[in-house]
Amino acid sequence: MLPQERQDLIMKELYEYHSVKISELSSKLDVTRETIRKDLYELEEKGLIRKVHGGAVLNKANLETNYSSRKIVNEWEKRAIAKKAVEFVFDNDTIYIDYGTTALYFARELIMKKTGLTIVTNSLSLANELVEHSNFSIIIIGGNVRKNERSLYGPVANQTIANLYVDTGFFGIGALHPEVGYTNIHMGEAEVSRLMVQHSKRRVMMADYSKFGSIHMNKVAPIEEVDTLITDSKADAEMLKAIQAKARNVIVVEAEGGEGDE
Repeated sequence: MLPQERQDLIMKELYEYHSVKISELSSKLDVTRETIRKDLYELEEKGLIRKVHGGAVLNKANLETNYSSRKIVNEWEKRAIAKKAVEFVFDNDTIYIDYGTTALYFARELIMKKTGLTIVTNSLSLANELVEHSNFSIIIIGGNVRKNERSLYGPVANQTIANLYVDTGFFGIGALHPEVGYTNIHMGEAEVSRLMVQHSKRRVMMADYSKFGSIHMNKVAPIEEVDTLITDSKADAEMLKAIQAKARNVIVVEAEGGEGDE
């Protein structure tokens, strides 16, 4: 296993369990403790983690904003959600795709399965993926760049959105709570999402189980305003039930390798 692959697995453990132990990582990854220490040192140098006695914890300052690290967290759940979301896209549609890691998997599904799309986005990562690997028409909304997230926001973005309307908007989300609705951490990004919700004929939220039950500072939309929520089968049962009571349509998918029906 290459060092980068090993470090990706370590980050995945940290995002899921919030802390790791050197002894457990050594056993799980079948390498020496010294190798794990070197990995943790490199991750700390990148600002992703903080070493503690016998292990490491996440560097909370980078928890939400490090896009590359978040791509590996709940990867199979995100892939399953993305595959289902493609069913809401028709050839030659004009759609909006929000920033976020689930959105990137969604874009890759579109590249394989759809033709003739016009795609509006505020994600530089997603736009790059689409430009390199598809013949879709791409519209980037412009604005201020949030470097770690590779997203666009601000007055220029908002002004562009004011003149755009799409068939369907697809949104990732930072948090989801039955009483509050959909929320995000960053004020500017939340404003972009909020405006595009209003400028989409149909609205689809893509949220894996880890987003349930949390509340961030900036509201994007109430539960009732979204046409379809797509999540995975690991979502908390009570939380999901409360959301279903308010939502127009909730689809629960099974991640690859899981059991049960979609």
